[in-house]
Amino acid sequence: MKRKVLLGAILCELGILIGVTYARDIIPLLIASPLQQEVAQDYIGARALINQNEELYPVLITAYEKMGISLAAYHRSTHPPTAFLLVVPFALLDYRSSLILWMVAMFACIVLTARALGLAWKMSILAAVLALAWPPTIWSLGQFTPIWLLGLVLAYRFRRNPFVSGVNIALASLPKYLATPALLYHLWRRKLSVLIGFGVIWLVALAALFLLRPDAMSTYINSNIGNSLDQILRPNNGAVVVVAWRLGGWPGITTVAVLILCVLWTGLHNEGPAGWACLVWLGIAFLPIAWVYSLLPLLPWLVMTIRSSRAISRILAVSALLLPYMASLPSENHWFVALSIALSGISLAFASSGETPLTAATIRQDLASWRVSIIRRFNLNI
Repeated sequence: MKRKVLLGAILCELGILIGVTYARDIIPLLIASPLQQEVAQDYIGARALINQNEELYPVLITAYEKMGISLAAYHRSTHPPTAFLLVVPFALLDYRSSLILWMVAMFACIVLTARALGLAWKMSILAAVLALAWPPTIWSLGQFTPIWLLGLVLAYRFRRNPFVSGVNIALASLPKYLATPALLYHLWRRKLSVLIGFGVIWLVALAALFLLRPDAMSTYINSNIGNSLDQILRPNNGAVVVVAWRLGGWPGITTVAVLILCVLWTGLHNEGPAGWACLVWLGIAFLPIAWVYSLLPLLPWLVMTIRSSRAISRILAVSALLLPYMASLPSENHWFVALSIALSGISLAFASSGETPLTAATIRQDLASWRVSIIRRFNLNI
């Protein structure tokens, strides 16, 4: 009876937290500025790939004004042109229509992620809908992070085929490169065919860029000399390395370096999902610029970690999942983003060092046991 009351209280408190966060912060901003999504800058770049008369890396505030977006962005995009390449099919439409289709596509990526993890289609859709209650997910609908998420989950699912796994890692890395640490899973085990799959996708992408706009890469490099550093030094940057430097200087950087090495070591020596999750985490940890939506690729791995045999892993994973509610808007409370990344890494390292193998079958068994448990505790007739 006490456990039933406690579980009910926890679910009620979580519901209140989600309701307050969305009603106070997220929904009002989405209503007030529905077009203000990060993919807008990639839409601008994609249009420039199609039409060489347009500037590939304009000052964003001017370009945004032409699209009806009011945002004081006095800098140029830091995204690579390979990110623009993914938006080219959507750039054939006006921005409002392309944004709607993009969000639908990103939601589909989340559904496919759940499906790739072994859930049935109905459960996958339900899982994706429920995931929208987590701030990084709702903001990711206008970003690239669902592609990163799906690509690395597919790469893990097909890890027994290094070539296919490499293809998926490459697709995940096209927007911002930092899905590439997952290659270490195969390279550590001397499965070099992963580099062939990875290289094929990147060669195709670079060839497509060259055909569309031969000066794309050179323009990107020239545009980001100084521009990238300016964005990294923004006071609201939640990247864990940047925050560590600001808080602790060299001792802070040393602490993060030790954490990265520990996560890398435990990840390389574990062939299960927590080991893979450690390598996913490395990409998040190395981000030079991080916002709340940057956490999305960690979501399924943190949820899996909650079933870890180690209490410390479960506690840290839950904490990492709750912290984004304190940073529910992309440009605010960046300290909580950095802390969530750090706690995720510690949680995954502990889980990886004492993991029970996880498969699609065990996921289904867990879901079935949780469902039976909830029905029994709340006397539901389902």
